[in-house]
Order: sequence, then structure tokens, then C-alpha cells
Amino acid sequence: MDAKPGYAGKIARVDLSTGKVTHIHTEDYASDFIGGQGMAAKIYWEEVPPQVQAFDPENRLIFAPGPCAGFNGLAGARWVVCGKSPATTPQFFSHCNMGGGWGTELKLAGFDGLVVQGKADKPVYLLVQDGEISIKDASNLWGKGSVQVREILKGEQGNSLKVVATGPAGENLVPMATLLADNDSSGSGSLGAVMGSKHLKAIGV
Repeated sequence: MDAKPGYAGKIARVDLSTGKVTHIHTEDYASDFIGGQGMAAKIYWEEVPPQVQAFDPENRLIFAPGPCAGFNGLAGARWVVCGKSPATTPQFFSHCNMGGGWGTELKLAGFDGLVVQGKADKPVYLLVQDGEISIKDASNLWGKGSVQVREILKGEQGNSLKVVATGPAGENLVPMATLLADNDSSGSGSLGAVMGSKHLKAIGV
């Protein structure tokens, strides 16, 4: 099936508990739910029961650019990160809206979104390249700040790599921990702490 204009045609699912990477058809969501945030909200609604807490492995952390990602115009670089946040009482679905080139690179790598679930046994990062996703050891990155992590990964994988990472606050589940991506685009909503709770240090695309 050909993808709709503005979409790559598939969403990646990474289960950090099992190390398994699978794909979801974007078409299952894009026709009825607009943009990255719309698709992420639908996936969350279907898969995260109300009793699941923000730091539970069953929580989903969803990274999603919109259909205009890569378009050289208004809002073409925007992308979202969504999931249940620990910052509110009671905890509920939240999102942060980010810019820079990371979302565009995810689309160019062949994905309309990335759904992360489970929890790794040790610190890891994800490497997304040309339609393939690999889970890499991030033990040497744990404890380092987001900017330092970004520079280390660019040094290993090349300067064209786009990185989103969480820092020590996220690793220690600080409720207001943020995410930081290329072009110093930052995202709040405590989703950096959710990333840390999954032992996920960064995603390079």
C-alpha cells in the first residue's frame, strides 16, 4: 500500500524489555487522527490503561513528527513527544512540542513515529538509520548531560546524526526533567523523566 502524501507509511515500535522492534501501518491512524499528536493520542488511548503510572514499563513514550515534517515552511520542523507524565496529580497524558531537525530526520529515515515501551535492563540508546532501528549500549553515556551525549554520539556516528537525549535529571526521575534535541530544541512535560525510567538515554537518527 502506498503511503499518503506527507507520510512514510510506518510507525516503529520498540519494546525495550524484549529488544524487539516491530512496525505499525501509519494508515491505521492517519486517516482519522490528524498529525503526529493525533496519532500518538490514539495509540496511547488504545494501549495505556488508566491504572498505569508514568514510570511503569507499560507507559508509552511516543515520538512523532507531523505530515509537514521536511516541508520548508511554517511549522515544517515541529514534532511531539507524548506519554503519561509524572508532573501532575493525578498523572495523565501529556506532550511537548519540539523543533529543530530531529523530527524531519525521523521522517526521512522512513518512520512517521516511534513508540517506545518497556524498560531496558541497562542504559541504552536507539540508532535509527535508513529504515532500521538498533538498540545500543549507553552505559558510557549514563550520568552525562544532554549536550555532552549529543556530541559523543555525533563523534561516533557522524555530524549529520540528529540526537534527542535526557540528562541526569531524567535518569534520576526528577519530575521536571526535560528533553534536549539538536538546535537546542527543548521539551518539557516531565517526559525526560519518563525516558530515564525506561533506561533510554538518547535516540539518534
